[in-house]
Amino acid sequence: MRLALFPLLATLLTGGARAAELTVTSLTVIPKPETEPGYPQEAIRMPFITHGNPDLAARINDRLFISRFKARAPAKAEPQLSAPEFDLAGLARQTFAVTRNDARLLTIRFDAEGCGAYCETYSVAYSFDLRTGRLLTSQELFTPAGVRTLTRRMHQEKQRRYRAQIAQTEKELKAARKKKADDATLADLAERIDFNRECLSRLEENEEETLRWSAVHDRWEFKSGNAVWTDDRCSNHAMRALDDVGPVSLTLPYPALRPHLTAYGKRMLLGEGQASSSDVFGQVLHGLIGESPIVLVMEKADDGSVSGMYFDKNHLKPLLLSGQVTGGKLEMQELDADGNPTANVRLELGDKHLSGDWVGNTPLPMKLSVP
Repeated sequence: MRLALFPLLATLLTGGARAAELTVTSLTVIPKPETEPGYPQEAIRMPFITHGNPDLAARINDRLFISRFKARAPAKAEPQLSAPEFDLAGLARQTFAVTRNDARLLTIRFDAEGCGAYCETYSVAYSFDLRTGRLLTSQELFTPAGVRTLTRRMHQEKQRRYRAQIAQTEKELKAARKKKADDATLADLAERIDFNRECLSRLEENEEETLRWSAVHDRWEFKSGNAVWTDDRCSNHAMRALDDVGPVSLTLPYPALRPHLTAYGKRMLLGEGQASSSDVFGQVLHGLIGESPIVLVMEKADDGSVSGMYFDKNHLKPLLLSGQVTGGKLEMQELDADGNPTANVRLELGDKHLSGDWVGNTPLPMKLSVP
């Protein structure tokens, strides 16, 4: 596939998406004809960041490209760039918008369509600390108590919307019966009521379990004036046509988030203080295995399981990692394309760094760091 330089800067696409020293250029990904999927594929557009600090721009670009294509970003935005390592499996289309770009924070929202057994549209946003190039994650922005409070608020909002939808649809059904509507209309309204009641019942039955979840994997978009938190819809694809509530979003003014923020969250979202974050999960880490440079990204789930990937000069595609973190120790297996273990990785977590060993045919020291 090739990357073609889309002729407009993102400033034109977004109506003002430029802060001092930082520019967002839109690239268009053009798959090779022989790799076209079996479903219609529209434009796949990708942002490319340039900045007065090239290392900061490279960190942001790498994080975006790894997230979207499981590949490192190109070194520069060329009119045509060969990129056979990009993983476009299931991606039918993708556009983006810059929804915040100021001295503190860059936010880019992707609107995409993914396809497998069926196709679904979705949106996801990424926000970056423009002092370091770090990806903002909710676990470093919100306190544990704050996460629980916000999760409860989302839970209550979803309950409110389902109750309101049930009441509205019951009124519609009553009116349709008075008008002697056809059987198909009456059946559809009754099915919608049953579906919404089931969603509400599920929320009420699983309230305590829901409140134990963190907000780490939910969709946050940190815009210029407020934060928007979106939770997934109740329905699966087969039932989507009955889901009149759909995804639920909360728009939260930044001052209202103050009681729920860490010191780093207050710096990033309120502009208060100089706190930093030392978390390594979710970030682009640079380091060495032996003397070979690598770039690594990994994510941690609520149960302590860890998944990730790393890139080195010897492999076109990333090497996958899977494991568990316990206390300050991280143990992972390196996996080949078929999921077979090829090496063990044992690391100790530190502030903004990892150190330990890669144990394959020959044990090698391994160290990584993040800004």
